Amino acid sequence: MNTEMRKMITPSMAQLTESGANDSLNRRGHRFVRIEPQYSQIAIVLVGSFNPRIFNPDWFVRNDLLAPAEANEAEVEIVHQQITKIGFDLFRIEVQPERFTAQTSSKPFVRLKDLVVRTFKEVLPHTPIGKMGINLSVHFGVGSQANRDQIGYKLAPPEAWGAWATKIRAGDADRHGGMMTLVMQQRDTDDRPRGYIQAIVQPSSKIEANSGVFVEINDHFELKSQDNLEGSLEIVGLLDSRFDDSVLRSEQIIDQVMALKP
Repeated sequence: MNTEMRKMITPSMAQLTESGANDSLNRRGHRFVRIEPQYSQIAIVLVGSFNPRIFNPDWFVRNDLLAPAEANEAEVEIVHQQITKIGFDLFRIEVQPERFTAQTSSKPFVRLKDLVVRTFKEVLPHTPIGKMGINLSVHFGVGSQANRDQIGYKLAPPEAWGAWATKIRAGDADRHGGMMTLVMQQRDTDDRPRGYIQAIVQPSSKIEANSGVFVEINDHFELKSQDNLEGSLEIVGLLDSRFDDSVLRSEQIIDQVMALKP
């Protein structure tokens, strides 16, 4: 296929699922949270057996997954048999022999899902993949360190620690203690063979003046058996059919943390 013909038929990352992406932005562009995050990212993590070396910008072009212009602008950190790291304009990939990760901060997030689905459904359907994560993370501001601390106290009351509570609360703004990491997990799920939904809440490392909160939702899917995996289609099917619901559910969980702001 010549270059001009490929340009005509290969959608760019920005054009992928154009009509569906616009609809997804209207429905899923963080419209279900009460505080617009200052930073947000979606990561799709696949666990299986991969050949990191094949994932290079030219490979994406040859397989009609990306337009040549996007490949030409890629920042290649490393392409090696043990690890590949490449930054494209709208997303980033990291591939190791047992893990493939694609992540983006550019909305609508459905574009990244579509790219990953096409990669492993159309080009690499025989790649054995047995686990998947759809991981949404956000940093959002709550106005002050005092407000952030109140959220931490509601999620993990110092009083539960008895006499130590006074020591936890003691100290000025830079020295007083409190919740640093909270992990909650749901294991009873009915929309996947196996898996869990896990939330992590921490003080934000990105929001200035200690006035932000970080929340990450790991929506984890597993096939019933990890033995003798025959390809990627079952996991990719779950990714394709569950992605929108996963993002919506994750935003609803994040919104419950936001609702704790005084």
